[in-house]
Amino acid sequence: MNKNVTIVLDGQAGSCGKGKISGYIAQKDNIEISTNNWSSNAGHTYVKNTGEKIVVSHLPMAIINSNTKLCLNAGSIITPEILENELIKYKDILGERKVYIHPRAMIIKEKHRELERKLIRSGSTFKGCGAALAEKSMRLPQVELVKDFYNNFSDYAKSKIEITDTSLILASSQSSILVEGAQGADLDINYGLDYPNVTSRQCNASQLIADAGISPFKVKDIIMVIRPYPIRISNKTNIGVDIYSGDYAGSKELTWEEIKKRCNTDFELQEYTTVTKKVRRVFEMNWDRLKYNVRINNPTQIALNFAQYIDWNAYRCNNYNDLPTKVKDFIHRVEELTNTPVTMIGTGERNCDIIDLR
Repeated sequence: MNKNVTIVLDGQAGSCGKGKISGYIAQKDNIEISTNNWSSNAGHTYVKNTGEKIVVSHLPMAIINSNTKLCLNAGSIITPEILENELIKYKDILGERKVYIHPRAMIIKEKHRELERKLIRSGSTFKGCGAALAEKSMRLPQVELVKDFYNNFSDYAKSKIEITDTSLILASSQSSILVEGAQGADLDINYGLDYPNVTSRQCNASQLIADAGISPFKVKDIIMVIRPYPIRISNKTNIGVDIYSGDYAGSKELTWEEIKKRCNTDFELQEYTTVTKKVRRVFEMNWDRLKYNVRINNPTQIALNFAQYIDWNAYRCNNYNDLPTKVKDFIHRVEELTNTPVTMIGTGERNCDIIDLR
């Protein structure tokens, strides 16, 4: 069987820069087809070399390669207005291409968001994703899948969307396929950090290919994306209610000022979540969790983003030999503890700020 599938997944609790890595691979490797199972509780960011940002919650980041066919698979949980906004916002990048959506992708409605705002007090963005997924799992009469909702899209959206069995598109391809993951392994409902401070489903490599309808025998590479200081979402929410989003398996919670001191920079490093726009909580690296997630996902490669947070002299570095010793030492430790090569090193926000050792 032709092994032509590359999976990109987050090895921590999200915000590790999967959008950067997926976008880079889509262009560098000229990916033929990209698919995802995303929902609107996570955002993905890619920064062009010009500094222009592409931010999506539904469309695959491989949209930036005009040759890549785009699929939203059966595991997708779609907020129609967000998908429509992305289709309009990035219509010039999308060009003449269509977006192929599996008929069983789930539709999120306001009732799902209302239910989450009423009931959930653990880590959540309250976008209705978990409630919609639960309704789909229960096979309730009121479930609305994308095949049922299609005629409610705007005329423009309908002109760009084709409802079809995306697994057949993926199965027929003998060329490169990219499976883009969302959220992170430490948010996995079964294997993540402390329950219930996790997301509503699994985020591991096995689930990603299962949702895509792809045989595991077709997987060539699993690229796990990590960062030196993992994050969790804020305890402050966008609905005016404080929650507890969980700790990091005992790792010390840090401040962004501490990160600035450690890497020796005056740059503003404070990060905000893509969806809720709240300040991210940041933690000391948890090596035990990293080893655990490597065992669960068995990646063939690791991509390290935010290398400049270890030593700011790495910022926008493009040559491995020019990296500061602190960064090289960190990479060596990752490789020794996981027995997995670090093949890509992100040193800044732009697409070109990367060292590719593949």
